[in-house]
Amino acid sequence: MTSGNPDPFSRQGGAGDLTPFFRHDFDADRRRIHIRYTGFWSEQIAREGLKAFRSALESASVGGPFTLLDDCADWPTQSQEVAEIASQFVTICRDFPIRRNAMIIPSALLRMQVRRTLVDFDVCEIFGTYEEADRWLAEVESM
Repeated sequence: MTSGNPDPFSRQGGAGDLTPFFRHDFDADRRRIHIRYTGFWSEQIAREGLKAFRSALESASVGGPFTLLDDCADWPTQSQEVAEIASQFVTICRDFPIRRNAMIIPSALLRMQVRRTLVDFDVCEIFGTYEEADRWLAEVESM
């Protein structure tokens, strides 16, 4: 990474802060987890992101099925190495009771990268805006 944006994992032996790259909130009333992905990731950040993702889904699943909103609006197209690691997000999702997974991906190039990973994952749809994704998830959250 550039000196203006150092990799927090390289200087701390793998125990860095993911907050600049990965944040999540859980709305217990709607049973929705909203995950925000930001910045250009290194391979180490991607591996730590997978761990944080699994942990977030484990917490959300405690009360039963939930919806997942992946917000990639501020996540640029990633390197091929990071894209390969990130393809494991779908594999992790298959282990949890996700009713629907809406992804906000305004970038056409990133949409192409992500679509390749969504084979046989029918609960997922990609949207260009938060409003579209929110409406789609709300259809099952009120049931």
